[in-house]
Amino acid sequence: MLVPAERADALVSVTLPGGATQIDPVGDFPHNAAAGAGRIFTVDEFGDTLSAIDGDGVVETVATPVQPGGVAVLGDDVVGVVTVRSNALTLYDARTLERLGEVVVGAGPTHVVAGPPGRFYVVDTRGDALLVVDAGERIAGVREPAIVGRTNLAGAPYGVAVDPRRNRLWVTLTERNELVELALSESAPERVRTYPTIRQPNTVAVDPATGSVYVAGRADGLLQTIESR
Repeated sequence: MLVPAERADALVSVTLPGGATQIDPVGDFPHNAAAGAGRIFTVDEFGDTLSAIDGDGVVETVATPVQPGGVAVLGDDVVGVVTVRSNALTLYDARTLERLGEVVVGAGPTHVVAGPPGRFYVVDTRGDALLVVDAGERIAGVREPAIVGRTNLAGAPYGVAVDPRRNRLWVTLTERNELVELALSESAPERVRTYPTIRQPNTVAVDPATGSVYVAGRADGLLQTIESR
């Protein structure tokens, strides 16, 4: 498990089930983390940077647009970073951190995940929507990402997790204290059902082995479990 420790400017990696931890100093106020291409990536929200961890610590850091809030890795070669202030999804090469392309994504994006069929799924919190972004082909070192789908999700969507084995996407609605289950498809994800949650459900995660879903509520410091059906 990857736990960004924002006020400690560090990433805590927790090995399950034993609970052994590794702490790696990163940039200023790491808000989100993702693993892929043999590395771990953090977006450092107040430092406006993307950090790459390989082995025992940070091996490379690059500047991002202002206030990066979400990061995801698509396949083994593309890192997507959502920047809150510029309302954009910026793509980077996972090995070199070279900037590849960018697309405006909604009225106020906060988080992003990568999932089948090879796309980024961006949570537009202020726009009350989930946006589907195709990364585009890499031609002459450049990609032209494009929005190819949209699912309206009223209620300030914020936390997001993907279950690629079951083709499911999970999104929290922080204004309504709800969790939405969506089915992935070739176009826009389709709502399956909605669950009540604990207060201020800021984070959601999925156990890929069982399909169980875990929601963390900031208001009361609670963890909610929703068992897979």
